[in-house]
Amino acid sequence: LKELNIKGHIVVADALNCQKETAKIIVNQKADYLFCVKDNQPNLKKDIEDFIQDKMLENCLEIISKTEKNYGRIETRTACVTSDIDWLEQKKDWGNLCCIGAIHTEFQTKKGTSSEYGHYYISSRKLTAEQLLHHARMEWSVESKHWLLDVHFEEDWCLIENKEVQQHLNM
Repeated sequence: LKELNIKGHIVVADALNCQKETAKIIVNQKADYLFCVKDNQPNLKKDIEDFIQDKMLENCLEIISKTEKNYGRIETRTACVTSDIDWLEQKKDWGNLCCIGAIHTEFQTKKGTSSEYGHYYISSRKLTAEQLLHHARMEWSVESKHWLLDVHFEEDWCLIENKEVQQHLNM
């Protein structure tokens, strides 16, 4: 990250990269971050989860839902965000943290309906619910491609360091 020109951009990363030091590097380069928060930050995840799912606090959230039909199922994703996070103790530990959010997903198939709050987020950029949903979907598309390359083509096990050979393998 230190070698990339990310000034003015938003860096979207999965839970593996949800680290205070990574946030600091991004902010120091005058960029913003959007990190998925999972069990590697258990206290932060729990605090966001409790806030987002508290029905009495729903009026503090901006919410948007989008429904799509994909692969024989109906998917409804509901994103919610808030910048009302002065209560969050960990706020001071994360560079410029100003927004939290979550995405609730509901799947309807012939077998029934399932739903979950599967993704919680922190951001140094104040996001709308629509922006959170957009950025998260873009990150998921990258992750799904990586999963395909790793599982089917064992790309993570490839130790070839020659740039020309790498380019041929990726064609």
